[in-house]
Amino acid sequence: MQDQIPPPFPDQPNTTPITPPESPIASLHQPIVRRFRFHGDAMEYFGIWIVNILLTIITLSLYAPWAKVRRLRYFYGNTEFSSRRFDFTGIPTKILVGRLIALGIYAAFSVSSQYSMVATVVGFIVLYAAVPWLIRATLRFTARNSKFGNSRFYFGGTTKESYKIFILSILLYIFTLGIFTPVAIWMYKKYYLNHLYAGQLEFKLHADWSAYMAAVYVPIVMAIGILIAFSIIFFGIIGSIVGFSPNFFMFGFFGAYIIIGLFVYPLISARIFITTWNNTTVGNSQFKTDCNQWRYAWIVATNWIAKIFTIGLMSAWAAVRIHRYQVESMSLTLYDDPDQMMNLAQQEQSALAEEISDIFDIDVSL
Repeated sequence: MQDQIPPPFPDQPNTTPITPPESPIASLHQPIVRRFRFHGDAMEYFGIWIVNILLTIITLSLYAPWAKVRRLRYFYGNTEFSSRRFDFTGIPTKILVGRLIALGIYAAFSVSSQYSMVATVVGFIVLYAAVPWLIRATLRFTARNSKFGNSRFYFGGTTKESYKIFILSILLYIFTLGIFTPVAIWMYKKYYLNHLYAGQLEFKLHADWSAYMAAVYVPIVMAIGILIAFSIIFFGIIGSIVGFSPNFFMFGFFGAYIIIGLFVYPLISARIFITTWNNTTVGNSQFKTDCNQWRYAWIVATNWIAKIFTIGLMSAWAAVRIHRYQVESMSLTLYDDPDQMMNLAQQEQSALAEEISDIFDIDVSL
């Protein structure tokens, strides 16, 4: 993203067309735009989701890794680009091992905290010292087991870089009192995307940190304005009419909380999604999303409401709904011959497969 001053409260985060980097792949004279498609169905996924929930409960969460693999295979397998489908090939036992490691670290911390303050501090340090390694291991595992056609993805970020970003994020949060937290989001996105490959085709995030500051703080500034207007109307006008009882104040604060919860976070999520994918390339080709931030935020907010009022029974519908909107808003402008791109990625797969077969590629997401 180029440095420029965005207009006040833009309807969409500003993006500037990216000049694709040079590549050894044969380039097209006229770029081809191809869209992503999602073929999943909420009722079909509900069957998978409810079985996953029941088996996870019955097995006291031991089935959770198998449930995750089934879920990812469904969403990957129903996502299409250029007449090819994605696939997830993760082995549930490796996910189980990763979760047991994470739970083991947490259990050790919990036990140590019962004995002494020194043990608590040591356990706390060990717990957080393991986080960057676990994050990197999860990213490698997910990439290695993600496929597009015959091409396998690969994450090449190092543990050293993971620790560097983790420490910088903590320092940034402490010394800026959390104000520059969006910069930490940008560092994480950059770490992930700039080390992600499809075969030997490299992903690249071109947005700078200021784009993520805008993505987060524009909704916050808008929310502050809405809260001020709400306070003036509710506490100033309505309060003077109905009186200022404890229930009145409780209702007012609850209303403010709802405004923040249903407005700020969904809109921030939408703007981060748009900022990221409108500024990402793979090889010479550029991603683009025509996602509308208001529509995206509406979907996220109403998904929450639906899940709350149905006690979670609409979770499958909500997951398919947001995933469909994300996927079908995406397109890839191909500056390279798509067949040559696929051939190049497929040829690289066997070379990368040996390198990324590290036993420490595990999944620790809970």
